[in-house]
Amino acid sequence: MKRSLFLIMTVLLSCQLFAQQGSSQIERFFQRYENDRSFTVVTITPKMFSMFGKFDANDPDAKTFMRVVQKLKGLRILSKETTKDGPRLYREAAAFLGNDFEELMTIRDKDSDLKFLVKENAKGNINELVMLVGGSSQFLAMSLVGDIDLNEISKIAANIDIQGMDNLKNVRKK
Repeated sequence: MKRSLFLIMTVLLSCQLFAQQGSSQIERFFQRYENDRSFTVVTITPKMFSMFGKFDANDPDAKTFMRVVQKLKGLRILSKETTKDGPRLYREAAAFLGNDFEELMTIRDKDSDLKFLVKENAKGNINELVMLVGGSSQFLAMSLVGDIDLNEISKIAANIDIQGMDNLKNVRKK
């Protein structure tokens, strides 16, 4: 009986470890703060993105939007406004990102840091886009997962009111 219980526990623990390794590295950062009520958390699931594909769009901009959204699998945003911890949270989130992510762009000024990073899949397509913003009074982390075309996303980003997203128009895949 003890041997069976040990075997079952070993299998369950290995499945848990495998699931954690398969998730995004920045996901661990989100999980650390998602229950903290001082943060604003936005999560859009794959199901929500698939529902966008059911809309009938005659407008060319709307068609582009639908084409892009159908390729997305998830969006997570973690934000904290009016905080003095912005730079610390920025450094902490950046530390969660390993060598799997390639830096696309960094903007630093006297008040804040902004960084765009991407993770490519085996085919060389962008699988995840991460944006980090840390300032003297705010923090934002965003993770966008799916089959991402930066040119298409930057067109849509111009119409989305998320701090830092307007900088995507300046980013081109290397």
